[in-house]
Order: sequence, then structure tokens, then C-alpha cells
Amino acid sequence: MSVEYVDLVDYLAIAAEVTGLDITVLSRVAKLNLVDSALHAPAAGFGETDLYPEFAEKAAVLVTRLAKNHPLPDGNKRCAWVALRLFVELNDYIWEPYPSVDDAEAAVLAVASGRWTQEEMATWLGRHLIGPSAES
Repeated sequence: MSVEYVDLVDYLAIAAEVTGLDITVLSRVAKLNLVDSALHAPAAGFGETDLYPEFAEKAAVLVTRLAKNHPLPDGNKRCAWVALRLFVELNDYIWEPYPSVDDAEAAVLAVASGRWTQEEMATWLGRHLIGPSAES
């Protein structure tokens, strides 16, 4: 399966929308190296071997790294959630069931605070995401 990843331009657009800051301002105040690292982490591997072969793992790596790296002065968890939603949409996965606002907020807060590991986030996402080939 070919995976589409969220890129820096996508993330800056998300951050601008979430924070209300202009992209030019964001590019100056954001720690772009932390954003870039988080955005590339889901694609990590060695040779032809993916470090995170399952989609839910890749998604968990993305949301965890964005939420924990704190690349923005404010809005990190909200931007991590929106970037996760974009990643899911780009890859034609669907939410089933779609988490409630309270469940989604609790999950992102749990991973950002360190109460959940990346693996626990992957398990949670695995219970909510259905891949394009699984649709009937």
C-alpha cells in the first residue's frame, strides 16, 4: 500500500487555521525542525522495511510526535488532531465509529501527557479506523 503523508505545507496551513496566526508568522515562531521530524517519523524505515508497517501505527506516530514535540507556542494538541484527521483522509481510511469530541480529546491529552504510549494510541486508532480495502 502506498501511503500519502502530511507535509510541512499542510501542517502550516492547519496551524494557521487552528491558531489564527498568519503562515509567515508561524514559520518564524514554530520550531520547524520539530514539525519536520514529527511529519517524517511515520515513514521511517530501513531499506525496504517500514519501522511502522501498519497504518494505525503510522497515524499514532504522527499524532504522538506532533502533540509531544510542542513545535508551536500554542495549539499543538489541536493541530496534532487535525493533522491526524488529514492523514486518515489522504489515505482513504474512515472512522468507524467516529470518536466523540470527548473521546478524541481524551486520547490526544493522554498521549500528549505521556499517560498513553504511542502503542496505546495505535491500539485506540486501530479500533476506530477502517482501511480502504476493508470497506464493503
